[in-house]
Amino acid sequence: MRLYIAGAVALSFLSSCLRLIDVDIPADTGELVIEAYYNDSDSAVAKISRTAAYFGESKPLLVSDAWVTLEEIETGAVDTLIWRDSFYVRTGGRVTPTFGHTYRLRVKSGEESVEALSVLPRKVPLDTLFYLWRPAQGILPEGYRVIGVARDPGGQANAYRARVWRNDTLFNRAFDWIYADDRFIDGNFIVFEFPYPVQVGDTFSLELMSIPLSVVRYYDQLLRNAFGGSGGFSPPPDNAYSNFTGGKRRVWGYFITYASDRKGVRIQ
Repeated sequence: MRLYIAGAVALSFLSSCLRLIDVDIPADTGELVIEAYYNDSDSAVAKISRTAAYFGESKPLLVSDAWVTLEEIETGAVDTLIWRDSFYVRTGGRVTPTFGHTYRLRVKSGEESVEALSVLPRKVPLDTLFYLWRPAQGILPEGYRVIGVARDPGGQANAYRARVWRNDTLFNRAFDWIYADDRFIDGNFIVFEFPYPVQVGDTFSLELMSIPLSVVRYYDQLLRNAFGGSGGFSPPPDNAYSNFTGGKRRVWGYFITYASDRKGVRIQ
């Protein structure tokens, strides 16, 4: 009887602490979402859409009638990106990829006109890519694993993203993103040991992207929002940082310039 009474008191106490809270879900729709890049292979691509209602069932609408240009600030060269199969692409022109040059992407859609600037980093080459038979480590079983090596230039101004393919399949889920700045590796060798199991006959490719430092902050926010912060007492997700400016409304997304080196290996 005592246990029953104590339980009833506890339940009564907890119920008195409950409070209904109205969550204010943003109702803004139609905001620009721009995902764009320009790289040292002279490739420029932009995907432009507009936000949809949070509780709506419709997918974000692609914007196919925008005016999109890429400008090389130092030379004044300007190229127009053309709409093709859901993307805006650069098919050639006067802009050239040059280390240290600043590039501006401008987007005009209806009455909105926004722009973003990004500096093309220097490419950091991969020294080697090889594989070793490794013993079991934690949740990783024994087996072949691939290791890449590069050297970070002196001066804390570099940031990287590593993209990997196994048998032409890109590992691109949120928890597959591998990126970092050089605060702990400045001027030293970088050793990447990838947790993906490979077998004899598999091919494995690595692209080491040299990215602007500001992109690391953008990636951090995307992943923090994707995985719900760090616990029950963490602050609510914030809007992912964007380098687009000039519009009266919020713009989502980022314009990224990058240089990359790529190597592959076959497990034999």
